[in-house]
Amino acid sequence: MSFLEWNDDHKVGVKEVDEQHQKLFDMLNDLHQAAVNGSEQSVLAAILDEMIDYTVYHFKTEEDLYIKYNFPGYENHKKVHDALTGQAVELQQQFRDGSATISFDLLDFLHGWLVDHTTGLDKEMGPFLNEKGVY
Repeated sequence: MSFLEWNDDHKVGVKEVDEQHQKLFDMLNDLHQAAVNGSEQSVLAAILDEMIDYTVYHFKTEEDLYIKYNFPGYENHKKVHDALTGQAVELQQQFRDGSATISFDLLDFLHGWLVDHTTGLDKEMGPFLNEKGVY
């Protein structure tokens, strides 16, 4: 069993976004598995870097859709994205300078964030974009 299971509850109904969310789930599962296996810090750092870079890419995908289709929740989503990106970059820097580690508290935080992101905030985007013909 994975640390974080992908299921239909996490789908927003937009293929590109759902595929990106699923990839983020996979990356978090990889990070969790590496931590459980006691992988070296360099391995954990590489997975974390890839996950953060992909998250920034994913947020840009969502924001481009919001702008293109005049999504009314854009400003709120952008603020949340910016705050999460800031937290992620800060964590990345702390991990690089040795003041943070990949702990189970951190993994739980990332788990909660990803579930909240897919089942909460992004759920309002799916129906709006579907009405615009985006699936």
